[in-house]
Amino acid sequence: MATTFKSRFSLLLLLGIIFLAFVCVTCANYDEGSEPRVPGQRERGRQEGEKEEQSRERHPQREPSREKEEDEEEKQKYDEGTEPRVPGQRERGRQEGEKEEQRRERHPGQREPSQEEDEEREESDRRQEGSSKSEEQRNPFLFKSNKFLTLFQNGNGHIRLLQRFDKRSDLFENLQNYRLLEYRAKPHTIFLPQHIDADLILVVLSGRAILTVLSPDDRNSYNLERGDTIKLPAGTTSYPLNQDDEEDLRVVDLAISVNRPGKVESFNLSGNKNQYLRGFSENILEASFNTKYETIEKVLLEEQDKESQQPRGQRLQRQETNALVKVSREQVEELKRLARTSSKKGVSSEFEPFNLRSHGPKYSNKFGKFFEITPEKKYPQLQDLDISVSSVEINEGALFLPHYNSRAIVVVLVDEGKGNLELVGFKNEQQEQREKEDEQEERNKQVQRYEAKLSPGDVVIIPAGHPVAVSASSNLNLLGFGINAENNQRNFLTGSDDN
Repeated sequence: MATTFKSRFSLLLLLGIIFLAFVCVTCANYDEGSEPRVPGQRERGRQEGEKEEQSRERHPQREPSREKEEDEEEKQKYDEGTEPRVPGQRERGRQEGEKEEQRRERHPGQREPSQEEDEEREESDRRQEGSSKSEEQRNPFLFKSNKFLTLFQNGNGHIRLLQRFDKRSDLFENLQNYRLLEYRAKPHTIFLPQHIDADLILVVLSGRAILTVLSPDDRNSYNLERGDTIKLPAGTTSYPLNQDDEEDLRVVDLAISVNRPGKVESFNLSGNKNQYLRGFSENILEASFNTKYETIEKVLLEEQDKESQQPRGQRLQRQETNALVKVSREQVEELKRLARTSSKKGVSSEFEPFNLRSHGPKYSNKFGKFFEITPEKKYPQLQDLDISVSSVEINEGALFLPHYNSRAIVVVLVDEGKGNLELVGFKNEQQEQREKEDEQEERNKQVQRYEAKLSPGDVVIIPAGHPVAVSASSNLNLLGFGINAENNQRNFLTGSDDN
């Protein structure tokens, strides 16, 4: 009997150990987030999976019901608090779904882009934007067209100002007084009278203009067309008008500030924030115009008073609107009758405009043309500013051979077309000059090629002594302002001057 008891005790002990092991394994599975395994569960799961697959093959329309079940599960998760609920999120989701359904009903044939396509498109946009930024970071000489700051804009046109050159690199510290302005006006639109505290070299890129210039003793109007150039001394009051019936007027100004480096301020006769007559006292205005202040206020300042009573946002809108306004055909014809044509003889006076094509091209062949006006005796307008103006036409597939300027720093604006530019400089010229002088000299012994893809509106700075070459992927038109142009020599590194 003792033997039987011992054998039963051993059997019970063995069963107890097996039971404890099973309990430990089950607890471990719960700790790991998995469910306890039931004998035969895997086999039953496999059989159920096969039945589900066969059911989908026989009834393909039942698949959405499973999606519905998954949606119910997600809904249950939110109800159970497993994920944070956002107030109004379910309602917003329902509204967005209804809008999307309505859009699909309105455009039944339009294919919905997949998530992969959306991601690819977003990635492409990011690469393109990043490419433009990285290109500017790698090339300190390139200013993309988006570097223009819009000063005024409305339905009649705009005025834009390029970023300061000396803010990009210490290499351009000698250009701190030079800024680039770009104007665009719709047909029969006039820029209201203003004067600027900077000397201006104005060039017409496209369209036809009537430019009225007020001097202390006279008023002169000029018919201007593509390539016409004129100097407007600082403080000269002027107003251009687009006289064309269809084509937009595009004008570019090289401004040389006279007060503060890199600062260009305009003072306007029309009613806006820079309307300078408003700054004088009533006594001064009455004595100057020999008229009662009430009359002066009604004729010249009433518009400004009305603006001062409006909310700031509306005042800004009025200022932009007043910078460019439409004029009638009768007014255009009257100004046209009084206007003179620019000089075509190749010789200009101190005040009259001249055309870049008044002389034959300096270089010309079947691949393109190069026109240039230099600060010589027959162009006194450019002498005191020591500036040259050039226009380059490069045919598609042609190359403007590698060359460099001995003295001139050239500001190049891409007028039309596309192309590629290569400029040879020293390494890391875009970095500020913070290193010691000996370290800087050692670093500058290494040359580097800077590349740029040119598009309309882009600007490139070509420092003196830096070799450059331009190739055209389409017909390419460039406008150049040469600074320190007197006695400048253009040296070609290969081929002949007109090749």
